[in-house]
Amino acid sequence: MLLLLPFGAAAQTDSLYLDATTFTAQRPDAVAIPSSDGIKVELSRLKTLPSVLGNSDPLSYAHYLPSMSAQTELDAGIHIQGNDSQHNLVSAGGVPIYGVSHLLGLFSVFNPSHYNRMDYKTGAREANRLGGSIDMTLPKVIPGKVSGDFQLGLLAAQGTLTAPVGSKAGVRLSARRTFLNLLYGSFLTMDGVAIKYGFTDINLTAIWKPGPKDRITADVYLGGDKVKGGAGAFNVDSDAGWSNSMAALHWRHQFGGASLEQSAYFTSYNLDLDATWNGVNALMPSGISTWAYKARLSKGALTAGLESAYHMAQPQNPTLSGNNLDYGDMSEPLQKGWENTLWGRYNLTAGPFTAEAMLKGSLFRSPEGAWMKGLDPDIVLGWNFYRGGQVSLRLGTQHQYLFRTGMSDIGLPTEFWMLAGKYSAAQTASGAGLSYKLDFGPYTFGADAYYRLLSNQIEYRGSFLDLATGTYSLEKSLLHGDGRAFGVNLSLSKTSGDLTGWIAYAWGRSLRTFPEFSGECPASHERIHELDAVLSWNLGRWTLGATFVAASGTPYTSPQYLYLISQRVACWWGPHNGSRLPAYIRADVSVNYWFRKDTSGLNLSIYNVTGADNQLFNKISYDREESTFTYHGVSAGIKFMPSLSYFYKF
Repeated sequence: MLLLLPFGAAAQTDSLYLDATTFTAQRPDAVAIPSSDGIKVELSRLKTLPSVLGNSDPLSYAHYLPSMSAQTELDAGIHIQGNDSQHNLVSAGGVPIYGVSHLLGLFSVFNPSHYNRMDYKTGAREANRLGGSIDMTLPKVIPGKVSGDFQLGLLAAQGTLTAPVGSKAGVRLSARRTFLNLLYGSFLTMDGVAIKYGFTDINLTAIWKPGPKDRITADVYLGGDKVKGGAGAFNVDSDAGWSNSMAALHWRHQFGGASLEQSAYFTSYNLDLDATWNGVNALMPSGISTWAYKARLSKGALTAGLESAYHMAQPQNPTLSGNNLDYGDMSEPLQKGWENTLWGRYNLTAGPFTAEAMLKGSLFRSPEGAWMKGLDPDIVLGWNFYRGGQVSLRLGTQHQYLFRTGMSDIGLPTEFWMLAGKYSAAQTASGAGLSYKLDFGPYTFGADAYYRLLSNQIEYRGSFLDLATGTYSLEKSLLHGDGRAFGVNLSLSKTSGDLTGWIAYAWGRSLRTFPEFSGECPASHERIHELDAVLSWNLGRWTLGATFVAASGTPYTSPQYLYLISQRVACWWGPHNGSRLPAYIRADVSVNYWFRKDTSGLNLSIYNVTGADNQLFNKISYDREESTFTYHGVSAGIKFMPSLSYFYKF
């Protein structure tokens, strides 16, 4: 959040010499193009990168950047520079999308052919978030003819159709449907139990330009997931369904050298989870929806904006039955909150020196009627040494009033949203970041360091055991404390020539301090070391690609003693997050054969080509006949998964 992202693919440049003056113009051939505080990924060029499982998913590639932690098969969380996943803003056309990854993390909800670009920033400065932001930009140009593309593979089918509607309007329609179980039912297992799964995505965007100074865009997204099978760390059998929906209306108007952008939107995410554990049946619905209006005014060096959002959040709301036990009332009421934000930013450039000063104020009304407020200054200072590279320093603070937590991060959406108030005060972050970037020929070297202090952090420590024993309480399941995150990121990228890609290394710590435990403990998502590589080799009609990740294992709390009392399981836990999973290592490869370059071809990919048996979590098993417990690691049933797909663009 407080750091200029150092990694970015340097676009190729052309130079024109005129007497003693040199004019340099950027040629946008690279997939990733540096911006002021992040990178812009041109989604139309993703096919130049490896298409793992026949799908060039933008969020999957974002996880290989040095500022973001690795993505495992059963963890779709986005962790940027030591932040929790809930600290980041993920949006489409500036509209927040909740629950952005489908099960297993292999696909995001974003169909890459529907959007123009992915804007990635390490700081969500205009929003009330402690972490970074990822925004999928909508199409802005009226199409001149009917065009489209589709892709048919062994895992999924997807397609996009773009068409003009007269001379001043156009539409883009996209759809995607997976059928993983058709050929991969035997692969989708968890500890030997089959998982049945499928999802659907539908996007519709309409653009109208009534005049040269106006653009009106209507955008709709609908998505749904269904999963059934064994999951969790305690022999849980689950049947779940969850859905996303979003509708937005955007209006951009230019006048007198200024531009005004306004948006009104609705976005929601809802889950129904039915879980069974040793004779106990639990229904656990949850969800969140937001109605909002926001505006942004820009003129010259000055930019200002405001946003007013009304949130309705349903924390996980358990209803239990079975085992002839009285579980009591565990229900959670619907939360309603009102979030308001006003900000202004001014940019100054003087030769090689740049400065950007921003001030943001926020006012939040909690579900209990209490008002919370925040004032967040933010400043970025930069110096361009030209051939010697660029250096930037960022200092600032952030507030956050909307949180996500939950009892599982293994791919099932047992995470849920809640609002600041009864269960947590507003979260804050303050810190600094220093970055350096150097372009030399077709290469870009980046290095950055960051340090951030966090307050009012929460961590969920409940589990299915709490539900099964009737001791579940949201308030008692939350840990409250402070934290800090610091680290160093290094990267080297090559963006022109037949061989392109990048290699990146990150070292970082994300630590928490809770009154219940002595000293600092690592956050549950912390990966101290991580090495990532993405390579693509263009051989004419053939394109070879590979991705590689090697990362430290994440922390977890292991049990020291397990025993039964009146048919109820009791557990004595060890130090909080005092153990670590083994290191996570995975390599994927792919090959594209083009029948016609940039038009049609075949993709063959292999996920986890080495067949690495990565441990994803640990499981407690109880044998009633033998009256014994076992505690062992569990890995995903996804090993050496090949995929073949055909793609066509017209």
